[in-house]
Formats: sequence, structure tokens, C-alpha cells
Amino acid sequence: MPSMDTPRTTRRRMLQVSLAAGGAGLSLGDISQLRAATPTGGKSKPRTPSDTSVIQIWLGGGPSQFETFDPKPDAPAEYRGPYDAIQSKLPGVLVCEKFPLTAQVLDKAALIRTVSQITADHYSAAHKLSTGHPSPGGRNNSMPSSGALTSKFRGAVNPQVPAYVLMSEEQTRNPEISTIMGSSFLGSQHSPFTILQNPYQKLFQPDPVRKAVSNLKLADDVTLARVSDRRTLLASLDRFAREADATRAMDGIDGLNHLALDMVTSGAARRAFDLNEESQATRDRYGRHRWGQMGLLARRLVEAGVTFITLNTAPDSLCWDWHRNISNDHRPTDGSDGPSRGVDIAGPALDQMLSALIAELSERGLDKKVLLVVWGEFGRTPRINPTGGRDHWGSLMSIIMAGGGLQMGQVIGTSSSKGEVPTNRPVPPTDVLAMMYRHLGIELNQHTVNRSGRPIPLLPDGGFIPELI
Repeated sequence: MPSMDTPRTTRRRMLQVSLAAGGAGLSLGDISQLRAATPTGGKSKPRTPSDTSVIQIWLGGGPSQFETFDPKPDAPAEYRGPYDAIQSKLPGVLVCEKFPLTAQVLDKAALIRTVSQITADHYSAAHKLSTGHPSPGGRNNSMPSSGALTSKFRGAVNPQVPAYVLMSEEQTRNPEISTIMGSSFLGSQHSPFTILQNPYQKLFQPDPVRKAVSNLKLADDVTLARVSDRRTLLASLDRFAREADATRAMDGIDGLNHLALDMVTSGAARRAFDLNEESQATRDRYGRHRWGQMGLLARRLVEAGVTFITLNTAPDSLCWDWHRNISNDHRPTDGSDGPSRGVDIAGPALDQMLSALIAELSERGLDKKVLLVVWGEFGRTPRINPTGGRDHWGSLMSIIMAGGGLQMGQVIGTSSSKGEVPTNRPVPPTDVLAMMYRHLGIELNQHTVNRSGRPIPLLPDGGFIPELI
């Protein structure tokens, strides 16, 4: 790392310096967000939020409804695809054979098979699901994500940990996730505390005991000397930012030093990130791979008091974007379209992590406190394409919700015989977001104010899903 005294060091480079090694870096935005969740970090009186939280598992790219939770075994071969359907714990409810573990815990979940929206563009669809608002076009996010809104209206359950955590791949490979899941005009104090994953790290590691979580831990070698150096750096950043920025994006940079030092040296946050406190059996249950250990970390973080967690499963830009051979979707590796993991790889990994998380929410008495939402931006085309894959399909997708004190053990909505459209009970994405906010105790009639001073409703439409209440 270049010396911070080097004249060529840019402000952008300074802002990228982390306070901890091992991939769980603390950026200036991360620390600002920590401050916003701390009672001492503002003029308003501290509030005591409820202890509810949300874990959002993001299936980036758009998972197929056929190859996950709405198989069509009686449809023609070009629709039903290459996999068999298996019976789940719910009588008469079938799922894809690649999800045998999840099938056995569906009685602790609710399966919604008729989530539908109008767009099949990755960015526009993801923007809608993350923010509740239509995309303004292009790749600019004009609205804050559900996680950022949770940070603003709820804050952290425990002020010693972040309110909003995002587990994602390195932003250099997937900047859109960082943008869509970000804070937009709410400013850096509501940005996610981001745990960056190496996109070139294989999903299944040859030595998963050590390597699968090496970049999920805060550094263990933060010495007093290094802390002192970081203190000086942050003081310099604070002065520089005050002089160079007069925008709301830099709000909340007072008092960063002590919060950052607390975060990396001691306290609830540090303990929450230490997966070595878990038994070997529990780590095996979630899976000795990157997704499994991320799922386990998400459970630990909500227990520590994090309010909103987004777990992005993609080990590359669009893991679930199965345009070619859906079983093992090989793609060009020159970076133009990114390699993709087909059902044979992604299915079992998600199945192990998801089934363990659903089961543990119940076993540990978290099924009322924690709401789990598993979804991607859309479903896939009903007919298999000439290359053996499925393309984008906004008209229908299947999602899973679990916990939240809601009515579990049910299927909401029915799709057509070929998996094309809802035949009853279509559910817009904003209804799912409304259920998230309901669980968190966030009133839907609230609004934010954008940079132009315009009031923006929390949601432009949508309401509660009565079957779940």
C-alpha cells in the first residue's frame, strides 16, 4: 500500500483505505453509517428500536422458477427442463430436485409463486425490488434501497453494530449491486457496511475451513500502532472532506475516529464476525463453502443487533442468469459476460445454506424476530431456448419468505401450467417490501426528501400480503 504521505495520493484512493484487512474493509461511508446508528452521533435524542430484523438473500441475475420452487413436471419437455420434481414437507407441493434440504423445511416458510413485474431488464428490475420505485433509466440509482431506508427509519437494534450490512462481491466487478443496494440521496451515513467477496474465489474451496471465511472476518492483527496511524488518517480525511464537499453525501462524518476504532478493536461487532465461535457441526450444516458461511454470518449478525442484511449470492456479476446450458451455464471468461454457475453448482450450495438458515431461525427462537426474504430480480422464460438455457422473464417468479412471526407453511398464488404467468393472486414486489417494513415497524406513510427538496414516499404503491398476517 502506498504511503498516505505520498503527494500523488488522491482523495478517491484515501477513501478506499480500509481499517481492517481480510476483505471486511471499513470505508469512510461504512464508518459514517456506523455513526448514524450510534446514539452519541447526532443532535436528536436516541431512540430504542424494536429488535426485529431482515435478512435478504439476493439471487442476482434472476433465478428460474422451474429449476427452483415451481417445477412443471407435466409440461412439455421444452418447458419443464432437465430436472425432476420432488415432494416437499408441504403436502402436494413440489420443488426442483436440486433443493431436497429446503423441501424438508418448507413447512417453516411461505412460498410465493406469483411475484410479477413489468420489466425484464436486470438493472430496472433490481432497482424496483430494492427500492420499490421504477428505475429512472440508465444505471443511475435515484432512490435509496430498502436497507438504507431501514437504516434511516429504524437504525441498528444494537448501536455497537451497523444498521445495514451488505455481503457482496468486489465492487470492481459488480458496481451495479453496490449502487442498487446503496443509500442514494440519503447520504453516506445510511450506506451499507459492505463485506466484499473475491469474485474469482471458487464457490467450493479445497480447504473451506480456513479459506471460505478468510474475507468475512475483521483483521486480527490490528495493533495499537496501526490504530494510531488510522486515527491520524481519519482526522486528515475529515478535514479534507469538509473543505472539498458541501453535499449531503458527506453528512455524518463527525466523530468517525472513535466509532471506527471501537469497531475494529473490540465490542459486539467484532465478536459477531468471528465464525470460529460456532461449532464445527453448525458450520458443516450451513456448508463449508462461501455461501454457507455467509448465511451463518448473517444469522450471527442479526443476533448481534444488525437490523438489515443483504446477502448477494453471486460469485460473479450475475450468478443466476442462465441463458445457456441451464445445468452448467458456461460463458465467455473475458469479462464481457462473466462466467455463470448453472443449477448443478448453484442449486446444492443455496439449498444447504438456505435450509440451515430457515431451520435455525425456528430452532433458535428467531422466527418472530427475523424475516428472511429470498428473491432475485425476475424469473426465466417458460420455454428452453436453442442453447439449452432460459432468458429473462418479468411476468413470473417464485420467492421464499420465512420467519417474521408470519403465517408459514403455505403457498401463495398459482402459475399457469407452463409457468408463464400467474393464474391467480399476482403479487407485486412492493407488497413484499411492504411486508419487510411492517415487520421492522416502519410506517408506510412516511417519506424521504431528495436532493431537490422533493418529498419521496417510502413506497409508491403496494400493500400488505394478508395471507401472511
